[in-house]
Amino acid sequence: MDLPELLVIDLDGTLLNRRGEVSEVNQCALGRAQDAGVEIVVATGRALSECCHVLQDIAYAGPLIAASGCMLTDSRSGVTLDRRHIPSADVERVAGCVEGGQSVPMLLKDRHACGVDYVVVGEQDMHPISAWWFEATQATWMRVSRLEDDPYPDDTVRVGAVGTPSHFAPMVDTIGHRLGAAVQARHWEAVTSSAHSGDVVHLLEVFHPEADKWTMVQSHCAAEGIDEARTAAVGDGLNDVLLIERCGLGVAMENADHRVLAVCDAVTGSHHDHGVATLIDDLLDGRMALQGSDA
Repeated sequence: MDLPELLVIDLDGTLLNRRGEVSEVNQCALGRAQDAGVEIVVATGRALSECCHVLQDIAYAGPLIAASGCMLTDSRSGVTLDRRHIPSADVERVAGCVEGGQSVPMLLKDRHACGVDYVVVGEQDMHPISAWWFEATQATWMRVSRLEDDPYPDDTVRVGAVGTPSHFAPMVDTIGHRLGAAVQARHWEAVTSSAHSGDVVHLLEVFHPEADKWTMVQSHCAAEGIDEARTAAVGDGLNDVLLIERCGLGVAMENADHRVLAVCDAVTGSHHDHGVATLIDDLLDGRMALQGSDA
């Protein structure tokens, strides 16, 4: 049985079900994987403070790949182990595009460096989903009237906003035209937010060009002496594409975005049908193995 040394697991749409919970079936499967010597690493679009309750539920104490790969964080201490931040001059240019599109720029910060998760820019009311998210999670935030008033200009790891796909499509084009390869910009459906609101809600996300879950997997592997080819990963969203494509075994959830399904090596069950547990059992029982393995 040739098991991966490391199994990277996404949260929303993957480990979490439609109610944002980890099922007992999935929890037990995580324990079986760890007992078999497989290290579990959680990789999510959320910041640490936004998923603390989930990590507590599964008694997780490992490193967290947070904010879609902007940061690698020690989940126990909150210490940032690695990060990819956006230079302040580029933050200013991106925020100008967001404000010009009548959205509220939300700057995700390195909380270990700043003591706060978000700086919200401007006097305009936040999108209702943003307000709900801050209330529903433990994320901390502060508001400044102007970007120039941001007390932590050198610690922004993501510029974001909440809106609709028709709103953000031209904005992403504008950011790409003005900043080119200096940043990466995308918009995609927010699974949890859309489920809560009943409408299609998209997140605009702008990162350092090298920020990705796979980048932080590489960082962790280098620090721990793990062969990248002996990693497996499972996910469903746009921020999982490179991770699924590059790791030793990339597995898509049945409910995954078509771009994840296009690059995966295998597919497991959906997030509301304990798909992570199915994957783990397939690995432990030898029905699924690392690519290139004879197992």
